[in-house]
Amino acid sequence: MIERSLAALRPLLVTLVISAWMVSPARAADQTDASLREEIHGVSVAAADAKIVVTTYRPRAWGPFPWIVMSHGTAPTREANRTIGRHRSLNPIREWVRRGYAVVVPVRRGYGASGGDTFGDSYGSCSKPDFRRAGEGAALDLLATIEWAKTHRDLDPTRWLLVGQSSGGFASIYTASKHPEGLVAVLAFAPGRGGRPDTHPGLPCAPDPVARLFASIAPDIAVPVLWFYAENDAYIGPAAARLWFESFRASGGRGDFVMLPPFPENRGHGVYPSAAGTPLWTAAVATFFRAHQIALPF
Repeated sequence: MIERSLAALRPLLVTLVISAWMVSPARAADQTDASLREEIHGVSVAAADAKIVVTTYRPRAWGPFPWIVMSHGTAPTREANRTIGRHRSLNPIREWVRRGYAVVVPVRRGYGASGGDTFGDSYGSCSKPDFRRAGEGAALDLLATIEWAKTHRDLDPTRWLLVGQSSGGFASIYTASKHPEGLVAVLAFAPGRGGRPDTHPGLPCAPDPVARLFASIAPDIAVPVLWFYAENDAYIGPAAARLWFESFRASGGRGDFVMLPPFPENRGHGVYPSAAGTPLWTAAVATFFRAHQIALPF
């Protein structure tokens, strides 16, 4: 009887030992929110011989939960990207947890708490961009996070979403082309790369190569994708947003396109992270779920 009890506890004990080993004392002392069951973890990205920091949030209930992998964006400067910490975007996190989802937030290589010498999802320069390299680099981190998350018994491996903001939306769409098992849909908020809000508002560099990339991966994405933008987005304006979605759809991609009227926060780029944007993106997601008969709570 005792032997069976110990056997049942063994996976939990292993998880606790691994988490304690991977998280440094400084990170362990980082601020956490008990009401969100917030926890900090270190996750190995074996393919890149690296580790990244992942934060999890859970409802105050028993699982197994549906869950999301929530991917952060990229700031205009290298310095700003180094200082994002664990990317605690609590407005949308609280909304997902309130609706019964666990939230898994990886910080990609080079950014914030994960650190590293280089950004794993770098595309190089605007004059000679390699957006496929950026997608592959981001996908390494997200796929490692997904496989790690699936080792947790309270996360349902058949009911999860990729959710991302800006370059995190780009990363989410690209990762979906890798056919991760159990993925139900992608929610991409202002997805794209190459934004130049300070010098060329609304005009990302090299929009055509991004369009070609989205067209090339569209046939490999088996789930529907929500593309969600605001009209005044200084990072990705309406012309680029529509070009990318139409390229994706013309090549067989499934999904919906939402273009909101001008939004005041973060130069139109901040609908998803902000409290003011919550009723807007949640309404769009609810409509998207109904349209594609997605059997997840919302």
